[in-house]
Amino acid sequence: MKSRRLWNQTTLALRTLSFVCLLSGLTLSLPAGMTMLEASSSRDIHIDTNPPFFSPNQLTISVGTPLIWKNRTQEPHTIVSDDCRFGNTCSFDSGFLAPNARFTLPRLKPGRYPYHCGIHPFMRGLLTIHPPQSFSSSDI
Repeated sequence: MKSRRLWNQTTLALRTLSFVCLLSGLTLSLPAGMTMLEASSSRDIHIDTNPPFFSPNQLTISVGTPLIWKNRTQEPHTIVSDDCRFGNTCSFDSGFLAPNARFTLPRLKPGRYPYHCGIHPFMRGLLTIHPPQSFSSSDI
């Protein structure tokens, strides 16, 4: 009985701490539109045969963070920025990625980059690149 009470108290304390951090603006130090779940340290995006196909499907990272797509399927895919469709400067295009192949994108400018597989247009993802954060004493 004591262990259950201790577990309940610990759970309540962790929930309270999470709520206090949220109210204190801890998440407000993240760039606009970015949540704690999206603040991923993972730089790998796996290509899978099942939805959402690109995992993670939406990723928010800092400028200068290299990205690596890994094709874990048994068929070829491509990673193509949606801006390539409109005759603009194409932000990225992997060309064909064979099964087990990788595509590395070393750097993108800050912005939003919707992308798709050129072979399978229903496969879609979104990258959001934000500039490096500068902290001031008022952020602390």
